[in-house]
Amino acid sequence: MKRLELTEGSASERAQLPTDIVTTLCRLNVATAVPAGPGEWIISNIRKVGVIRLGDCQIEIKPKIPVSRLFFMMSYSTDPAVWKEQDIVIDRDENLLNTISDAFIRQSARATERGLLQGYETLEDSQPIFRGRLNVDAQIGRRAGLPLPAQVIFDEYTTDIPENRLLLTAAQRLLRVPSLSRLHRTNLRKLVQRLHDVSEFLPGTELPSIQFTRLNSRYRAAIALGTLILQNASLEQRRGEITATAFLFDMWKIFEDFLTTALGEHLRSIGGTVEAQAKGTSLDTAGKISLIPDLLWKDARGVRAIIDAKYKVPKNTSYPNADIYQMLAYCTRFALPAGHLIYAKGEEEPRLHEIIGRSTSIYCHAIDLNLSPGVLLNQVRRLAFKIYRSTWAVP
Repeated sequence: MKRLELTEGSASERAQLPTDIVTTLCRLNVATAVPAGPGEWIISNIRKVGVIRLGDCQIEIKPKIPVSRLFFMMSYSTDPAVWKEQDIVIDRDENLLNTISDAFIRQSARATERGLLQGYETLEDSQPIFRGRLNVDAQIGRRAGLPLPAQVIFDEYTTDIPENRLLLTAAQRLLRVPSLSRLHRTNLRKLVQRLHDVSEFLPGTELPSIQFTRLNSRYRAAIALGTLILQNASLEQRRGEITATAFLFDMWKIFEDFLTTALGEHLRSIGGTVEAQAKGTSLDTAGKISLIPDLLWKDARGVRAIIDAKYKVPKNTSYPNADIYQMLAYCTRFALPAGHLIYAKGEEEPRLHEIIGRSTSIYCHAIDLNLSPGVLLNQVRRLAFKIYRSTWAVP
């Protein structure tokens, strides 16, 4: 098998690859490729991280920040309480797939070591004896009024509950991912065997929203990691003779989700409410130009601040400063004196743009993603107070 290693955000890289594999990479929006000679391509603008297998070629895409930091950002976005209350430790900085798999296996083992969680599930079935309550409509429609078998609705005390189903589905999804280590495959199969009476969620099924209490709190970390696996990384496509199987994450989404979660927490602690990906607002009276800012901070007086997370500065020479124009439109619509753009450090340096002809300031902030989790969260907290101070001029 041909193996290729790429790095997200790196300068262009030259690689020998079949045309059909390069076409699939571009179609899946993993990277941009231009021909550089017979069978040779220049790969650039790598936008995802993880591992992907295309036919007999396996490509690993490493993040430019430490894997442990990336893993923290993803997990924190899924459930901040897990990092505040649980003990999730990463012993080594290996590839992203094995890091997530190892953490999921450990937390699932911890969650189920005292036995599988059980609960009541409402079921509907045909029974030779009557139990529960009769489904009258089904009995008449399906059985033409015959007394047996009875179409009944009943509560069953079972292990086939959403918490266990989510763990099973995440484990099965990981087992289909290429390049997973043999040890992790063995441990995942043990977990699947432990969940043998549990049913898997069908592909495309919306994941349940699980409320945690003292009864299921031991599952919280495992559920957070299982959700991370199922929501962000699954891909299996066949096109012609090429089968693509992958475990891929969009770096811009990881950054945006983390910043929205962490910054939103700190802004709420200062006061007011936070709305992510706020829809229903337009720039024009006809409602043709929609606005969807990443984060709106509001209080009883209205919108106090608008924040947009930008992992990378767009390299568009025909339309430079697009982020600034977008933020200026937000500030104009909401009559705000300041707007905030937040980048990953290295993409943009902190600066302030004072707009001529308007009492508007656009702040560009930079977040250092190489910092340890605690220091990174403190950096976000300080940023929240900078945003708060910028609102003092808001009437």
